[in-house]
Amino acid sequence: MESEKRLIAAIGLSVLILVAFAWLNPAPKRPAPLQTPIEQAEPARPSGGAAPEAGAGAGVEAPPTVPPVGAIAGEAEQQVEIDNGLFRAKFTNRGGRAVEYRLLHFKDDDGQPLEVLPRYTEGLALPLGLDLDDAALSERLDQAVYHIEREVLPADQDNPSGERLRFRWSDGQGLSAEKVFEFRTGSWFVQVSAEVLDRGRRLPVRLEIGPGFAAQESSGAHSNYYYAHQSLWNVGGRVTRTKPRKLDAEGGFTGAVLWAGLEDQYFTALVIPNAPQSLVHWRKATLTPIVGDVASQKPEDVPTLSVSIGEEGAALFIGPKQYRLLAEIGSDRQIDKAVWFSSQGWLWAIVEHLFLGLVWLHDNVAHNWGIAIIMATVVLRLVLFPVNQYSMVNMKRTQLQMQKLQPKIKNIRTKYKKAKDAQSRAKMNEELMALYREEGVNPMGGMSGCLPILAQFPILIGFYNMLTVAVELRGAPFVGWIQDLAKEDPFYVLPVLMAVTMFAQQWLAMAKIKDPQQLQQQRMMLFMPLVFGFICLQMPSGLVLYWFVNNLLGMGQQWLVNRHAGRLEAAAQKA
Repeated sequence: MESEKRLIAAIGLSVLILVAFAWLNPAPKRPAPLQTPIEQAEPARPSGGAAPEAGAGAGVEAPPTVPPVGAIAGEAEQQVEIDNGLFRAKFTNRGGRAVEYRLLHFKDDDGQPLEVLPRYTEGLALPLGLDLDDAALSERLDQAVYHIEREVLPADQDNPSGERLRFRWSDGQGLSAEKVFEFRTGSWFVQVSAEVLDRGRRLPVRLEIGPGFAAQESSGAHSNYYYAHQSLWNVGGRVTRTKPRKLDAEGGFTGAVLWAGLEDQYFTALVIPNAPQSLVHWRKATLTPIVGDVASQKPEDVPTLSVSIGEEGAALFIGPKQYRLLAEIGSDRQIDKAVWFSSQGWLWAIVEHLFLGLVWLHDNVAHNWGIAIIMATVVLRLVLFPVNQYSMVNMKRTQLQMQKLQPKIKNIRTKYKKAKDAQSRAKMNEELMALYREEGVNPMGGMSGCLPILAQFPILIGFYNMLTVAVELRGAPFVGWIQDLAKEDPFYVLPVLMAVTMFAQQWLAMAKIKDPQQLQQQRMMLFMPLVFGFICLQMPSGLVLYWFVNNLLGMGQQWLVNRHAGRLEAAAQKA
């Protein structure tokens, strides 16, 4: 029975650690809309494509009426391609929407430029369509065949050369639409403007991202820690992320939107409006993705998110969540916050500095992300060495002292063994405390051994966050069989080594312990390496590499502690 209790206590400890792990990284909750829900914030939608009253839709004021233009349309459906050195995008003139968006410096499983726009068997609207208050009118504009105009943009003092892509359409009866994209060579940003006129009145327009957003691996294989189709927005400096299953079927809000869009683990598509107030609208559908050329057997909940761009226009960013890149090109709009380091402010700072330190080691010393992780682990272990050494030696000293007192403690407990009343139990505790004072022993001194764990736990969480969101590690090889530090070890070598070294470290910690009760407690904890080894099977190999190296260094430090404890024991025997 006693051994069962110890086993249950050990299992409870492991569960407590995992619960603490989840508590430090909670799924971010979507706050209530900043003002009013879209259903209440907007006036009633006009029927038949009629223009809303002035001031509808995020405060856009209707200009004076202008005469309708003649009918404008493309002769036939066609596609046009843009390549600016960073991405290659294909647009169709049916709705002026994107059909392909490939990031040239990021590769899929086949070594081809990575596609980030998913496809679905339902064949719903393509990304970068127009979202209006009238759903039927939105559908009509998305299906219209636009006239395409291409124009070369010369370089100027602030921008390199580029190209302007203009889509125009009109039914000749007062309804017209125009959408303009401006691309600059070597820039991730695309300037976007749009205008829809209904009988001379400007309608509020939103630019759509979606349905869904995810890196399209040709095999469909992703890390088990991969996520996609997540909504995110920055309103007044506060970033909100919402998983697809947590998002309402439809909704929205109006506020000081710095940016909003969709993301997966390493990439994001953001609309960055120039207006001080913008409306964000979303809707969700269950769709069946196409992986390669094969329809998936598992439908997904995927959102479509749109952001009002108004007369001021907006910038579009579809690219990697590289922290240094985003901090450099979008610091004024806090685009670097699109990189998720943590939901906790204090932990965010730790992860940010861990990441910047790792990047410095990679760029200036190692030039290999795996070696940089090893070096960072060594540096962190050296920084934490004093507190680790103090705590571990103090714990070992307490163990030896308690071990020496065990005969006297046993005599006191035997003396009161048959006494069940509270007064006798209190008297036994008094005698035990008097013994501790007489011998100069702090029975709680061993608790200081928890300090190394508490000190390293945020760092472990920080490494986890950093290595699971750092796009720099995506596809980064280490040695031999590990060709992607962002994915699990394909042969489970590192998880096994991590479990073995964790076991060895705990075994070393039991050295010099002769008290049967303490030995039994220590042995019960030897199952922990199996638990964590199992957890690590599907963790990113970069994180497991950190844990393995940290265990190796911990074994070395435990050996030093044991030597110090041996000297303490010898001194105590002489005394």
